[in-house]
Amino acid sequence: MTAAPASAVPTADAPLSAGRALAVMSVLLLATAMASLDSSFMPLAFADMIDDLDSSTNQIVWVALGYLVAATGPMLLAARVADVFGHARLFQAGTLVYSLAMTACAWAPDVAGLIMLRLVQGFGMALFLPTTFTIATHIFGPERRGRALGWLQAANALGFIFGPIFAGWLLDAYDWRATFSSRIPLAILIIVLAFASLGLRQPMTLAGASRRFDIAGALYLTLAMSGILYGCTQLPVDQNWRDPWSWLVFGAGILFTMLFIRHERRTPEPLIDPELFARSAEFTRAAIAFAAMFASLPLTLFVLPIVLINALEMRAWDVGMLMAISALCTTLMSPVSGWAADRFPAGIMSSAGALVRGIGYLLLLAVTIDTGMAGLLPALIIIGIGTGLFFSPNSALLMAHAPPERVGMVSGLFGTLRQSGYALGFALIASLFAVIQQNFELGWVRSSLLRLGATEAGRLAAVFQAGGIWSPELLVFILQVTVLACTAILGLSLLNSLPRLRLPWQRQLSAAALLAGMALAGGWLLGLQAPSGMASTSAAAAAPDAHGADMPVAPFGMASRMAVAVAPDAATAAAPGLFGQYCAGCHGDRGQGLPGLGVGLLHSAFVRERDVAGLVAFLRTGREAGSPASSTGRAMPAFDWLDAETLGKLAGELKEEIAAAR
Repeated sequence: MTAAPASAVPTADAPLSAGRALAVMSVLLLATAMASLDSSFMPLAFADMIDDLDSSTNQIVWVALGYLVAATGPMLLAARVADVFGHARLFQAGTLVYSLAMTACAWAPDVAGLIMLRLVQGFGMALFLPTTFTIATHIFGPERRGRALGWLQAANALGFIFGPIFAGWLLDAYDWRATFSSRIPLAILIIVLAFASLGLRQPMTLAGASRRFDIAGALYLTLAMSGILYGCTQLPVDQNWRDPWSWLVFGAGILFTMLFIRHERRTPEPLIDPELFARSAEFTRAAIAFAAMFASLPLTLFVLPIVLINALEMRAWDVGMLMAISALCTTLMSPVSGWAADRFPAGIMSSAGALVRGIGYLLLLAVTIDTGMAGLLPALIIIGIGTGLFFSPNSALLMAHAPPERVGMVSGLFGTLRQSGYALGFALIASLFAVIQQNFELGWVRSSLLRLGATEAGRLAAVFQAGGIWSPELLVFILQVTVLACTAILGLSLLNSLPRLRLPWQRQLSAAALLAGMALAGGWLLGLQAPSGMASTSAAAAAPDAHGADMPVAPFGMASRMAVAVAPDAATAAAPGLFGQYCAGCHGDRGQGLPGLGVGLLHSAFVRERDVAGLVAFLRTGREAGSPASSTGRAMPAFDWLDAETLGKLAGELKEEIAAAR
């Protein structure tokens, strides 16, 4: 994302030397790249966060949503504050807050702590990002403003191109925490350069800037976004529609939205002037198209990475390469679309971009659990081209229909529309993701309990807890439903970009309802084709056959990958007791060890030298493969989810096996 252009140039006590100007421009480019790296890192890290933090989809989305809310609400206010107290001061404070919060995220103890730190990080970005263009304009001067914007956009693009590749490597080699800790050296460099190059004596204030700040407007906007997004993510899942608190927060979000609009109409210096939308239907349509485009992005920035990593079992590095190629196509196409927008109607160009991106979305309907990188590449290239075609002409439409005295405000409005549109789309798609998982879980278990006895139902529950709702088939189904939902959202962008098409608010609502209905109908048809046999076949697949042997579980009755054959000597069905239940699958039915799985325990000095309490402590914590204490290089999973009594019995059985072997 790039900073909003300013309508005036800040004053300074003295001009900067060439060397110092170079240092200032360098730190602006680094800060812009650091912000775009965050946006490109997070999509790949969500799956690992859900697994490592033992979280759920509708919880982990607030790692992104909290950041967006904290960055969007105060951003326009921060730009006004910077005019009075100095853009250099806000840049220094913002990068410091952002960097400290980002560093702390690497050591977040749980989901709640991570979300709180992301709120602080987002607020830091709200402080420094709006100042980058203004400071750059001061350095280059108004006559070279285009060059300054070009450099900042290039830094932003490089973050989106190389960010996914770097994030993929980090996730393959380490984990999600590395996506934060790896940027600490960059953050330190930015802080040092910010204070060294900008100093403390030239705050870069704006001459004649008003000291009347719309604090109430920023507060209303933040509370409105928080309440609406909370309702969108919580109400559809886990029976939260019965929870009065969820409705209260959602209702408060709607109320604060109305208060924000009412306040902005009355205040003399609003953050966003509602008259911009009342005076020009073309401006309103271009703004809706812009926000709708960003609302459709969660398909490729949230759902697709999770599906590729968890369902198609791609390496995070490969997924990052795919996303980087798509971002590269967008970057290369953007100047082409800007050139074309000067020669052809901007409405035609932006509608063509939305149409091309929509075609790329629909190509993702062909994804199956066996699709490889080659099968995904055409869709992601087309999506990248469509994105590049859209934004320059759409931005030209917005600026062309803005009053000259409101150009600065419109420039700041880009960030608000971008982040609020993306946040709303993110909340809706994440909620859809969680609802599908929940409904399949309830349907599968309910149908199974009606058909199975208590023993078989217990076994089925254990299978399901091992990851049934994260099965490849269900994730691909979620991807297909999300494709339809995001294509419908993108349809609003297409309709509002078409020249000469008039859509008053009544027709806007009708168009949105029609597109939503088409998406629902398409999802229903997909449901008939893919998981329709869930209720009848999933339970039968888990039930014993006529000979008493267990049939292989086929989640939701859909075809899955071929099962991997297990060597006969690895069979552990006869292993008795708790050891047979929890340990024999890797260590053999009597602890003799299995090739390629677990080491032999019968002659293990580690096991023999420890009493039951010591073994319980080891079982509770486990050991990572790379631990210095590991002589085999293999991981030992932690059993801290078992109660103390079960762990004691398990350790006792292991000691008995060792004693019997001697």
